[in-house]
Amino acid sequence: MAKIGRNDNCPCGSGKKYKRCCLNRESPLTMSDIYKDIENLGKLSNSINDLLKKRDFEKALSVCSQLRKEYPAQIDSIARLAEVYEAMGEYAKAAEYYRKSAEFAATNEGFDQESVDSYLEDAKRMESKG
Repeated sequence: MAKIGRNDNCPCGSGKKYKRCCLNRESPLTMSDIYKDIENLGKLSNSINDLLKKRDFEKALSVCSQLRKEYPAQIDSIARLAEVYEAMGEYAKAAEYYRKSAEFAATNEGFDQESVDSYLEDAKRMESKG
């Protein structure tokens, strides 16, 4: 397993450098910690789907805000905001956030061109509705 470098992004998902985040924790960051954090991110992000089915838009927006606060280095809060605005019928805002998702995907590792194109297609779809 590769060692985490001091100047690498912290694997906890905070968006900070490892040296400014988890390097000096009392107990070292373990793979178990990372997996739990990824699992928590997934649960929080996926809870928005259930909220949208219930049409609880206020709570869905609140969860998006929580995602942005807890996982600023992840795309979830941006992409989920697009989905919430789409479900609310606010197509201009949805298009804006789909474009932001495309920009995030284009400028961060782990995304392919297909992902970028998909977000851009969603943005165009929203613009045609609005």
